[in-house]
Amino acid sequence: MLQHMEDAATDDLDEEFVDEVENAVKLIYSQLPLKYIGSSTMKGTAFVKFINDLVERMNKSENSAFLSIPSEYESIIQFVAQEAIKDAVVLYQEQMDRVLNEEGKLPILWDEFTEIHNNCISEANKIFFEKIIGSPTQMENFKEQLSEKISKFKEEFTKINSDELTAYNENIAKDYWERFVKIGLTQENLFESNDEFQEALRAFELAYEKSFMKSPEAAKVIASYMQNQYPTAIEYMTQLGRMNAELAKAMKAKEEAETLRLEALAREEEFRREMEAQKYERAENERNFKEKMAELQANIEQQNKSHEEMKERLIKEREIATEKYNQKFEQLHNEMLEQQKLSEEEKIRLLEQQEFKFEQIQREAEERNRELRAQLLEEKEKAIESQNEFYKSQLAEQIAANERQHSAMVELMQKDKKGGCLIS
Repeated sequence: MLQHMEDAATDDLDEEFVDEVENAVKLIYSQLPLKYIGSSTMKGTAFVKFINDLVERMNKSENSAFLSIPSEYESIIQFVAQEAIKDAVVLYQEQMDRVLNEEGKLPILWDEFTEIHNNCISEANKIFFEKIIGSPTQMENFKEQLSEKISKFKEEFTKINSDELTAYNENIAKDYWERFVKIGLTQENLFESNDEFQEALRAFELAYEKSFMKSPEAAKVIASYMQNQYPTAIEYMTQLGRMNAELAKAMKAKEEAETLRLEALAREEEFRREMEAQKYERAENERNFKEKMAELQANIEQQNKSHEEMKERLIKEREIATEKYNQKFEQLHNEMLEQQKLSEEEKIRLLEQQEFKFEQIQREAEERNRELRAQLLEEKEKAIESQNEFYKSQLAEQIAANERQHSAMVELMQKDKKGGCLIS
């Protein structure tokens, strides 16, 4: 039933039960020590995910026998890392969007863009390092993943601002070109001389330099004019005879060199900006890693302290347990001795009872034997008496028979005597 309790709405549960659960949870949280994955604390989302995964695995009978805490730890580290990366990227994107998409905000100078980017990435790193857990090597790997994702969004924002800078500077260049140079290339206002043409070019460049937004894009715009519009204007002035071929050739060479210089400056500026961004990010990472390592070291020390306290507690508990065991053993020993004593007494009592019974049986046997001897003597006397009577009867009968025989013989002798017979 408890496995499906989460499916029930809180309002459907007994109010007293809900209060008891809330109080139990508060009590658990108040006494719950910090949990660690390695040297990282496991709290918040990580702890909730860990508990949910364990409960889910244990609720599945086919998985409960294969539950592995270390593998669950690794799963939580990966989960927390992806959540931290996602939250950090979303924060960076939202903050950059909010700042750069303000009406009339773009274009901005690259120094300002870099400052905004650095602020946003600092906030993203802050939330990332607050949430991330795992070993230093794992954290470094996760940070690289974050940097790759943020780099893609940075490129998008960079392109947007670069396009805006290019468009802004192109509009300025177009306006000043038409105002200072193009107007002098029309039949109505044609430059009278090369000097006037040169002056117009300098005026165009000066006005553009005062109004442009300094950036590689601005340099590329003016370089593009020098590469395309300048040669066309010089060629047109040469055709009109306002400039000789040698001068035109020299100007073209000069503008080509200037174009190359400006393009090189633009590349150098982009490279410088990129190097500064990497330098800042490296310093930011070092600072964040240093703080994170300090946190991990503090966690390790806390764990060691907890382990020492636990060790001391275990030693104390072991001593208490040993003492209780010894007391219990002594108690059992005393009980055994008492039992042995009682057994000896019981044995003696039983022996005495057996001896008494034996003596009683012996007395009864002797009494029985006396009775049997008396009975036997009586029966013997009776038998003798009966035998004597029999003998007396036999003797009497024998005497009677002898008497009868004697009488018969006497009578016979008398008869013989009378008959004259001599008996010898």
